[in-house]
Amino acid sequence: MHVAFDHLVHLVERPEQVKMAFEQWGLAAIHGGRHPSWGTYNALCYVEHLRYIEWIGIADMQTARTCGNPLITQLVTDRQEGNGFSQFAFRTNDIEAVAAQLKSKGFTPVGPFPGSRERDDGKRLTWSMLFIEDDTDGVFRYPFFIQWGDRDDVRMNELAPLMRHPIGSVSLSSISLYTLGLERAVNGYRRLFDLPEPDVGRDEAGAYAELAVGGIAIRFYEADRRHPSTRPFSCRLVGMQEQRRIEIDGATYIVSKP
Repeated sequence: MHVAFDHLVHLVERPEQVKMAFEQWGLAAIHGGRHPSWGTYNALCYVEHLRYIEWIGIADMQTARTCGNPLITQLVTDRQEGNGFSQFAFRTNDIEAVAAQLKSKGFTPVGPFPGSRERDDGKRLTWSMLFIEDDTDGVFRYPFFIQWGDRDDVRMNELAPLMRHPIGSVSLSSISLYTLGLERAVNGYRRLFDLPEPDVGRDEAGAYAELAVGGIAIRFYEADRRHPSTRPFSCRLVGMQEQRRIEIDGATYIVSKP
């Protein structure tokens, strides 16, 4: 399956406040827009390779509860646990082919679901989102897939200025997440993306298994009593001159040098 990492979703209370905080740390960020049919709105931080972080807030809980979009349904459920990272997406240029590949591997695709918003300059952005029916018994969560209405080269030209930051070139290199069954989660992702055996290691968060997917590393950790979750809990941003650990709205951003 040929995909590229697209974005990481961070559920926050007020996207505009998180945007301002990241700007103070030397990162460029923008107001995204509102999704009236989902009851949400967002702010965005683009980094190299068309990757970005989406800070998303729920403005209308009733609409969010009833809109039927699996991502928004997940956000509503996650809100009960608290703010923090929720999901991440991989980009494709043929979402129907991805759906067919999922079926051939025994997965049940859900969607595609259309999405759109209007930019400040009046241009309407469109996209499609594809999900996987949850067969994990809550042990881990699958990512989702997205196809944009514009080609990657068009988006690169338009978004290049937003990927330049006052502190320099920045890239998102890895995501760390908890599972309630490490081996089962790793095998699920290996089956999904046709991946080899994971690399294994240990760091300050504990023992992990790491897979490379779509240009980034995904680190899986076994959840424990302190972290009874299946959500991503941290990501690593590289390219900054100053190392720091940013904890904001339930998520951890580990900032490191090139």
